[in-house]
Amino acid sequence: MGVPSCPEAGIPFIINSKTIYQGHIMFKRHRLLLIALLAGIFIPASAQQPSCRIIGTVTDIDDGSVIRLSTFAFDAKMLDSTVVKNGQFELTVPINETTAQNMLGLTYYKSQKDYATTQLFAEAGATLKVLMSRDYDKCSVTGSPLNFIQKVYNEKRKEFSARIIPLREAARDEKLSEAERQEKEKQANEEYKKMVEFEQDFAYQNIDNILGVRLITNSAPMMDKAFLAKAAKEIPERFCNNPEVVALKEGLATEARTAEGRPFVDLTMPDPKGKTVSLSTYIKKNKLTLVDFWASWCGPCRASIPGVKKLYEKYRKQGFGVVGVSFDSKKESWLKAIRELALPWPQMSDLKGWQCAASPAYNIKAIPFTLLVDQQGTIVGRNIDDEAALVSKIEEMLK
Repeated sequence: MGVPSCPEAGIPFIINSKTIYQGHIMFKRHRLLLIALLAGIFIPASAQQPSCRIIGTVTDIDDGSVIRLSTFAFDAKMLDSTVVKNGQFELTVPINETTAQNMLGLTYYKSQKDYATTQLFAEAGATLKVLMSRDYDKCSVTGSPLNFIQKVYNEKRKEFSARIIPLREAARDEKLSEAERQEKEKQANEEYKKMVEFEQDFAYQNIDNILGVRLITNSAPMMDKAFLAKAAKEIPERFCNNPEVVALKEGLATEARTAEGRPFVDLTMPDPKGKTVSLSTYIKKNKLTLVDFWASWCGPCRASIPGVKKLYEKYRKQGFGVVGVSFDSKKESWLKAIRELALPWPQMSDLKGWQCAASPAYNIKAIPFTLLVDQQGTIVGRNIDDEAALVSKIEEMLK
């Protein structure tokens, strides 16, 4: 019913701000220190304003173009801007809670086809050299430990993507036999698990800096829950007010409240005819209910429907029921998908997309997502991805 859950990190690929980059910059630091001592330079610490200097070069962006600096997030906060002159630009970034606890983005935007963007971390005292281009692969950031580590991480992720994407495509190739497609899917899942292990290991080794913390918060949906619980407790205190860290901890608390053995959270939404219905109504009718959180635009959701149908047809006479809760925002798309997929079970949706009430109720960050709830309203299964394990649980509960 999806990609198997991922075990805790195990890949021996360790790289962090304590162990990397030091040799790369040691000679430069010693030379600069010697020059400063010979020149008699002394600046009291209290007089220094922590900042990070950005020296940028553009390859295909016209002079006079505006380069904007902002936090790199869905709710991006504009921080500063400058203008390209003679193919270059400069910015000085003050180091404060906002700039130290966020990845930052440099952006040039003229139209949907004419833009350039790159990301970086601002570090106190660093002078970053940035190359910006409309071709994202040509962009680069050098000059500080975190940005060097980010480059290593990006390169490793590209290696995984180069292996996983062709396997996923082959798994959908109708020219291959069913057995061959299943084998490709199996290989893709194995590579995906290795990638998650790498993500977890890399994040944990960098948990003392914003790169690691950001990786944990952004990749939480794909990470092992036991790993997340452990990592959340070890995130340094200075990041406790970071919005993404706060959201992560709140989400984990929600998952604990809606874990196996805990009561389900009721949802009330319109059905396809506009009638207000509640999840509890269906749960009381069935001996066991699979709640399927999905959306018409979600490819993996649609791909999982045939498997859910098989379960429904096989066990419905024994008291097994299914309820669909959609993350759609457009009613026409939702209704069309119900018709196209010939879904025989009840459906409900508040048509709010990712703002769906189900998201905060169960900390749903990715779909498809499923719950198994018994007739008494107790959650007996939460997002069981393995098909064999799901079948085993259903048969156990329907005895």
